[in-house]
Amino acid sequence: MIENILNILSIIHIKIFLISILFFIIGYAAAPTAYYKEIRFLTAYPLWVAKKMEAWAKKKWHPALLFLFLFSMNSISLLLNFFSGYVPGLPVIFAIWTGLNIGLITYHTLKGQYYFVSLANPVALFELPAAFISFTAAIQFNISYFFPDLFSLPQVSFSGYMTLYYFITLPLLVISGIIETILIIFSQKFEDFDDNNL
Repeated sequence: MIENILNILSIIHIKIFLISILFFIIGYAAAPTAYYKEIRFLTAYPLWVAKKMEAWAKKKWHPALLFLFLFSMNSISLLLNFFSGYVPGLPVIFAIWTGLNIGLITYHTLKGQYYFVSLANPVALFELPAAFISFTAAIQFNISYFFPDLFSLPQVSFSGYMTLYYFITLPLLVISGIIETILIIFSQKFEDFDDNNL
């Protein structure tokens, strides 16, 4: 089992992996500026999502339904990252855009507090590696397909990269979804407890 996982992970080029993280951080670091300057075309979608999430968090979701929603949302988003490899340069834009969107939602939700520290939360420890792997796979496929002289990369088909999605990305999203579901349910219980004791 472990050997199979290591074989799948061997597809990843470490330099591309680090570059994908850098692109994400660029977007994440730019988010507070976009938020304060109210750059509409950058903030409209993530702030709409943030407000929707705040409204949904107040509802008493069944744990299974909540998990299914969180897992579906993240898995579809990262699947689109993989397919972005078919468009020249699009994976880079997606990596920066994802960092920006997550940053704007985080900054809005936390009101600017503990902004960078929040990346070390239990959910992000599994969710972010899943995202970075999806960016890396898309960028590598993009380079191999359109810019083969840019990097010396192993010749891997798109279906080969999709093994990363099925056997690495999705399991990481399952773990992050379970943790996030538990945290949301506990936070709701604490809020109910505080309300009952006021």
